[in-house]
Amino acid sequence: MKPLLLKISQKNETSFEVKDYQNVYFHNPIHFHEALELTYILKGKGTRFVGDHIDSFMEGDLVLIGSNIPHQWRSDIQHLHKEPDESVRAIVVHFNEGCFGNLFFNTPEFSEIGQLFERAKRGLKIQGDIHRKISHLMQFLLKVDGYERVRTFLDILHLLSQSDALLPLANESYQIKNKSTVDEKMDQIYEFIFQHLTEKITLDEVAYHFHMSKSSFCRYFKTHTQKTFSRFVLEARISLACQQLLENRLNVVQIAYDCGFNNLSYFNREFKKIKGITPLNYKKLAVE
Repeated sequence: MKPLLLKISQKNETSFEVKDYQNVYFHNPIHFHEALELTYILKGKGTRFVGDHIDSFMEGDLVLIGSNIPHQWRSDIQHLHKEPDESVRAIVVHFNEGCFGNLFFNTPEFSEIGQLFERAKRGLKIQGDIHRKISHLMQFLLKVDGYERVRTFLDILHLLSQSDALLPLANESYQIKNKSTVDEKMDQIYEFIFQHLTEKITLDEVAYHFHMSKSSFCRYFKTHTQKTFSRFVLEARISLACQQLLENRLNVVQIAYDCGFNNLSYFNREFKKIKGITPLNYKKLAVE
């Protein structure tokens, strides 16, 4: 993958940055930056990319992204056409490992937080009882400044470093291929796939659309995503199905077909392989 390298601007009077992000939708290019990022979704839903990991996100999504790992929150296609008053919202904290001095998190007292930063290089989804505590502290960060903000931020990092409810997202083997290159074509390919995700998408069609031979496109796609084209489409469709299952408005059969699956048995089998649970049981989670 050759995502966009971003430099996170930071105010001189602060050691780390807290943003109350509000927009019409989530849709920035897949990007990475040196700063770590803690994101709490207050409003919005869609697909989340972290490294080679694809999953759905909804209100309450809480993820710690390590330094230099590509990521993106992408609103559903249908959300892009909604009115501005149906905007999305997130609290985003950006910080560098040396935000309090290069040696601060290497001291014995903070060594576990330093280990947390290393684990975050795969991206960490925050779950369980710790989720409620962290989400509360994230909202508190918006209301305070000075010493109180620093203390709250350190409380967040301490709680995360002690938790066993942090789910790694990207595979251990994931590596960004080039940390200084922008590849706009890859973002255009993602855009094309998501616009046609619920339809039949053939490799021949996509390769032709981007003026590439099938073999060249396969090599290009695998190099940039570390996935085959068919695998990427499958995981993206499963992610879309997860969103609809959690909304609990349609039955499993309807959701399978709406998400581009023409074979229910195949949908059930692949869903369980990826999520470790059947679609029906996943749907039941929404009402528990």
